[in-house]
Amino acid sequence: MSIKIRLACLLTLSASLLVFPGCESSCNQPLSANPSPSAGDNAAPGDETAETKLVSFKVEGMTCPSGCYPSVKSAIAKQKGVIGIELAPQKEADSIDNPVVFVKYKGDLDLDSTLKAISRAGFEAQEVAN
Repeated sequence: MSIKIRLACLLTLSASLLVFPGCESSCNQPLSANPSPSAGDNAAPGDETAETKLVSFKVEGMTCPSGCYPSVKSAIAKQKGVIGIELAPQKEADSIDNPVVFVKYKGDLDLDSTLKAISRAGFEAQEVAN
């Protein structure tokens, strides 16, 4: 299904009939056999006993689950302390109608750095209440 979505994004960009906001650059990237880095690789040493916390971000322009979300997930996964990232439930599998990302972390997560990382990935985000 993701190949079909990727093809739709590429055809859309080529034909310039429809453009998914926020999707132009990330959907045009080749599919990778190695998905975005897994969260958890950045947990701080000694945080094994630290309480797991949750923060949510609303990511403007994240409309494509095959290109946009992996870009956002990869940017967040690189942040120190992140142990898990999930996309909020969606009405349909081939589009994002609820652009909220849940981030589990241990220790301290630098929210400003995380927002900047999302911005460098091409999206604007803001923290939302859980």
